[in-house]
Amino acid sequence: MPIFATFVMGAKETYFFNTPTHWAWHNLPPDIEALFTQTPPIIDVIELALSSNQTYFISYRDHDGQIKCKHYNLPNPLTEYLYASHPAVIRDLLTLSITLGPYESYYAWDKSSASWSNLPPGLEKAVLGRLESQDAWKTVWKAGGAEAPSFVSLGADGAYFMRTVCGGGCWDLKCGKEGDGREGLRGTNVFLEECGDFGGIAGLHLFPSHANAYILILASGKAFSNLPECTWVDYNKMAPALPNFVQSMQPIPPMPQPRSPPSQAPQTQSQMQATQTQRPHQQPLPQPQQHNCCPLVIPGVVHNCCPQIPQQARLFDRLTVYGTAPSILPSSTLLQERR
Repeated sequence: MPIFATFVMGAKETYFFNTPTHWAWHNLPPDIEALFTQTPPIIDVIELALSSNQTYFISYRDHDGQIKCKHYNLPNPLTEYLYASHPAVIRDLLTLSITLGPYESYYAWDKSSASWSNLPPGLEKAVLGRLESQDAWKTVWKAGGAEAPSFVSLGADGAYFMRTVCGGGCWDLKCGKEGDGREGLRGTNVFLEECGDFGGIAGLHLFPSHANAYILILASGKAFSNLPECTWVDYNKMAPALPNFVQSMQPIPPMPQPRSPPSQAPQTQSQMQATQTQRPHQQPLPQPQQHNCCPLVIPGVVHNCCPQIPQQARLFDRLTVYGTAPSILPSSTLLQERR
């Protein structure tokens, strides 16, 4: 089962980070914590969204393989979209993504439909400009679906980022002014401005509860971030092991790709003959991959890799970067769109 990369944070040092082979969490709502600690525990988390007032949505694969979901205190239009007057959720839980923002704003979508409410005006205009038709069961996007939003993130103060299947999109990071602690966001804003399109961006995760925080993930698996200190231990173990991401033609987020074993240079005929002569019956044994998290991680096995240690909250005084950081420059252009 494909697993999206998920990075969500809430108040009181709450967070959940998830990649295809690793997950880590801290201080989640009790109903969600219970899923991880029950016996037997759940196998996969497909989607997790958090908001204020203990609001959450989680979809997961239970220990018996069944796909289930739980939620609490969702905005009424979102609940209506999920159920459409049916007794159970009718959306495709395998491809359903939800981003929750402030003031009961949200954007929710699966492979065939989408729903939103209270979006920032710039984002809503961009979404409506790409929409061809919509009913309760199906959302049709322009350009044969290429203009469909595939990744949407809502942040604080009306900040947002959206990319489409074809690599277009729009953003407004609410960068503020120099000296306000948002230098990382301003650098990211410049990076986005200089992009010809968003085909090389897997996602930009924003957080309504942390105005200065973000995680920018490139399709190559490189990550750039500014996060509160309580997340550093877990994030710093997971970020270097992020895989490549590929956007499909479906309106779903770019998918993590399995890591390929390192390729070996082809042998010459004489080398092959020498190898066969010296070791005619030996076969290399597969070795567990090292993911810079737990020692001896077995590929494909999902687990809670990082034991949680309570840490005192600090100010956002560190920029954690993997790869070459975008240039940090002031920018007056805060609202942009790519087509």
